[in-house]
Amino acid sequence: MKYFKKNDIYLLVLDKGEDLFKSLESWAVKENIVGGTLSGIGALKDVELGFYHLDKKEYDRKLFKREYELLSLEGNLTFLENKPFFHIHTVLGDEDFNAFGGHLFSATIAVTCEINFRVFNEKAHRDMDDSIGLNLISRCGIKA
Repeated sequence: MKYFKKNDIYLLVLDKGEDLFKSLESWAVKENIVGGTLSGIGALKDVELGFYHLDKKEYDRKLFKREYELLSLEGNLTFLENKPFFHIHTVLGDEDFNAFGGHLFSATIAVTCEINFRVFNEKAHRDMDDSIGLNLISRCGIKA
């Protein structure tokens, strides 16, 4: 991964073969990033997506092994159990120009991934919301 910073914005460029989440988590720790939002484009493979069913409080998960255009990557960085946690949703496109997406659990960079990351100087934490069944942002505004 290469990255460049201007004010509170980073441009991250991930290389073919990198694990998306491991690379982002390592970068956040190295740069002491405590929060922010991200968006990106590129190409991914070995993508695991999920769709959350509130009534069952569980995800349907599906693995997409081929290479896909990364049409949209949107998410944020918060903390879960005092560790950086990237919550990301994505839309992918295939060679037939079909688009599909969901909650992103894992992905490998197929060609490149270009991410804009806007830093927040506040730390947000996630805690379990039993009524929803997910770790939701529960505490904000705590200085890092």
